[in-house]
Amino acid sequence: KSAFREYYYILLRKIIVGKKHLKIPYKFLVPGADSNGGTIVDSGSTFTFMEKPVFEAVAQEFESQMVNYTRAKDVETQTGLRPCFDISKEEKLVDFPELVFQFKGGAKMELPLTNYFSLLSSSGVVCLTIVTDGVIGSESSGGPAIILGNYQQQNFFVEYDLERDRFGFRKQNCK
Repeated sequence: KSAFREYYYILLRKIIVGKKHLKIPYKFLVPGADSNGGTIVDSGSTFTFMEKPVFEAVAQEFESQMVNYTRAKDVETQTGLRPCFDISKEEKLVDFPELVFQFKGGAKMELPLTNYFSLLSSSGVVCLTIVTDGVIGSESSGGPAIILGNYQQQNFFVEYDLERDRFGFRKQNCK
């Protein structure tokens, strides 16, 4: 019996970076009978966690769409966050692709930029604030493939409807 059965699973169906719908294998989006795979919401987790194959698809798409910006690989090594970009010398507004989570039924959680990229001090470096553990396949300890953490839930009113088994959200300025 999985220790993750007590968590609140949500039915994430698509991850969209910019206008690109990422190809995420079904086994990562839908929990199996063993509770492995799928997505949970966890307000106790800081950053959203994605199993390595899911994370790689997301990170590589950001890297691809932001190829004109300089990678800050030294910061990536120091922080463990990836990708990071040095935008300190950019003279015009930096164009970040949007990040959208689409759920069963069509609801879209369109994340504000500050919910998925963070400016590291005054260095002019921004990093994607989604993490992975780098473990792949049978080495994985199991459990959900994606954990929607509280950093990505900021400035959203979030509702857990346990009676009707629904997850609701709306943008809300919580400052």
